[in-house]
Amino acid sequence: MNIRFERVELPEIKPVLAAHLLALSSPIDSFLEDHLLQSLHYRILADGAGVGWTAIHNQSLITHFSMAASHRHLGQRVFAQVRRLEQVRGAYVPTCDEFFLAHALDDYRLLEKQAYFFQARPAVQRPPAPSGLTHRRAHSDDIEQMTVLIGDFFDRVEWRVADGQIYVAERDGEAVGFGVIERSTLYPAAASIGMITVETQRGQGIGTAIIGALLEECERQQLMAIAGCWYYNHFSKQTLEKAGMYTQTRLLKVSY
Repeated sequence: MNIRFERVELPEIKPVLAAHLLALSSPIDSFLEDHLLQSLHYRILADGAGVGWTAIHNQSLITHFSMAASHRHLGQRVFAQVRRLEQVRGAYVPTCDEFFLAHALDDYRLLEKQAYFFQARPAVQRPPAPSGLTHRRAHSDDIEQMTVLIGDFFDRVEWRVADGQIYVAERDGEAVGFGVIERSTLYPAAASIGMITVETQRGQGIGTAIIGALLEECERQQLMAIAGCWYYNHFSKQTLEKAGMYTQTRLLKVSY
């Protein structure tokens, strides 16, 4: 059987990616979603017929691998050829994607835990917010202050503020933290949330309160809230859990 790969453009693959993600047992966050969207995508052909899809980020990282049920018995053979595409040296694999994960693990050199993916627990009781804490959407006048307080924590900050993604947490008229709600491109009604507390204000429950406020805003907008954090950022993990989120999915980095 002749296996080959055919480049496809993002508009063609987007519906396929969306359907694939919806079929997984857990959602992925915007970090991996962005890697998927920025990847080069390929249709997998067997004797000229389309039987699957794969994607390579930055010429070196496999970010997607799926095959039609009728051809999954060819998975190991095909994945070995995917590893010869471009300059592949590894893969980003969410543990909720069993088919991709199984093949990525067959012949790896190094396995690293990259991130946790979180989703909201239903009807959770959150800790009370610090006294006097309020939340509002950011506006353009906040950008200079944000740069001073948190540097470049948010990318494309002018666009995010204009798009209504950024929120400001204030106490006594002073900004003490910032949150973000980033609508998904691939999930129909989902958003990734995140936050940062101003360094001098940490350890007071502000981060937990910001995540709680973002979760409530997602509920109002009927969005599924997703979050992620680096695997070794224990403080972020604790904050997300205190605010009422849980994790059952990890992002792994597999190197060859």
